[in-house]
Amino acid sequence: NRKPFMESRELEDLALLFIRDAAEPTMWIDRWAVSYPIAQQVEVSRTQNIETWQQLLNEEWLNIQSKSVAMVANGVGVSALLAWLYLADTDVQRRIQNVILVAPVRSTFPDDDCHTLQRVRFQCKTALVIGQNDADCPADWAAQQADNWRAKLLVSQHDGHLNSSLHGWQWGMKLMQEMLLS
Repeated sequence: NRKPFMESRELEDLALLFIRDAAEPTMWIDRWAVSYPIAQQVEVSRTQNIETWQQLLNEEWLNIQSKSVAMVANGVGVSALLAWLYLADTDVQRRIQNVILVAPVRSTFPDDDCHTLQRVRFQCKTALVIGQNDADCPADWAAQQADNWRAKLLVSQHDGHLNSSLHGWQWGMKLMQEMLLS
């Protein structure tokens, strides 16, 4: 039950929310955050728990005025996004147009009594993008997660964990634009 493509008036009111892994060096997501007119960024850490991630993302979400939101999460930011989305109501989920999950870190997927991170399913267009031969995000594990989350698994032409500048990672930026327009 995916959302249809966005019309131009909706694109003008689109906000981007970047969920960044605080442990990562300056990288492509930082360039993206300054490249778009309506963009917000929140940093999360591996040392935080599910409840803290939910609180941080909810606080940032409440600051977004746009009716439509695209979300990009990297590294532990993927875990935080899943934790937050687990609590999101249908009104929140309707505002989310697409999600790109980049290089999740397998070791940062805590399990809790509710199995929060295992129970999330995306209702919008979602892509899980991994690098080739990423030790932190093995391809077989990523494929299983993509199926669980209803995300399309894409393997970038880049090797390893996608946490460097990657020259602004134009491939990922184009992917986001295609997802919004398809």
